[in-house]
Amino acid sequence: MGTFKHHITKWNKLSGEGRAIFLKAAVSLVLIKTGLMVLPFGTFRKLFHWLCNSKSTREISQERIDLTVWAIDTAANLLPMELLCLPRALATKYLLRKVPALTLEIGIEVNPAKKFEAHAWVEKNGSVIMGNWPESVLYQRIWVWK
Repeated sequence: MGTFKHHITKWNKLSGEGRAIFLKAAVSLVLIKTGLMVLPFGTFRKLFHWLCNSKSTREISQERIDLTVWAIDTAANLLPMELLCLPRALATKYLLRKVPALTLEIGIEVNPAKKFEAHAWVEKNGSVIMGNWPESVLYQRIWVWK
């Protein structure tokens, strides 16, 4: 009950814009997760590319980018399904699709002692904005999702 009350309190503190971004994040995550589960990967990739294709770019304040990233992470943690790095990165890429110099990166962990482990993250001008990892882990970029 305490956690539910905490979330209600947090929701009440959000601005109208924050609530709208949070709802967009939750809907985007559910649709992306569903698309990844039911569509062949090539079809999903083409559809996602079409949805993210924006001829115009627009600078968005760092505050709004931070709010969007927070909303995606928080919604992913609250929704009753497993939403790991790829759906979160895809939702970030979609919701911030007009931001220039935003890339979705796919990589693998460089650690011979471990099994294969992949990770997805989003960078803006070379800085990770979604999907950050501890300094003790090293990922090798293998693909940039455009």
